[in-house]
Amino acid sequence: MSEVFLPWAPTPDRDSQPWWDALAAGEFQLQRCSDCAALRWPARAICNRCRSFECEWERQDGAGTVASWVRTHQAFAPALREVVPYRVVQVRLYVQDDLLLVGGWISDREPVFEEAVALEIVEGADGFRVPCWRGVRE
Repeated sequence: MSEVFLPWAPTPDRDSQPWWDALAAGEFQLQRCSDCAALRWPARAICNRCRSFECEWERQDGAGTVASWVRTHQAFAPALREVVPYRVVQVRLYVQDDLLLVGGWISDREPVFEEAVALEIVEGADGFRVPCWRGVRE
């Protein structure tokens, strides 16, 4: 597992706590609606497709393609001065093509639109782990 500098820890809520717990255990999990089987992201109490309140958390591999990215040069918080510039990617997951997740980019090079990526869970502030991606050809 790699390490990445994150200047502050996230604040989990009722719906996202299982997500953070899974990441802490080194697993990438998503909610799946128990009624219509759609995956939900972000985690929430109700399915946006069928309005069911029933769900399960399911382990996923996090593989997908780069949908978009940004290289940030401005430190929007004092703690970020140490890490600019940094890249953030938006990844379209293979498991369900309407799932777009945002995370870190683990590479010295720029991402390439629609390139295949693999998930890595990295450790950040206060021991919190977060999803990051790297190109599969690296």
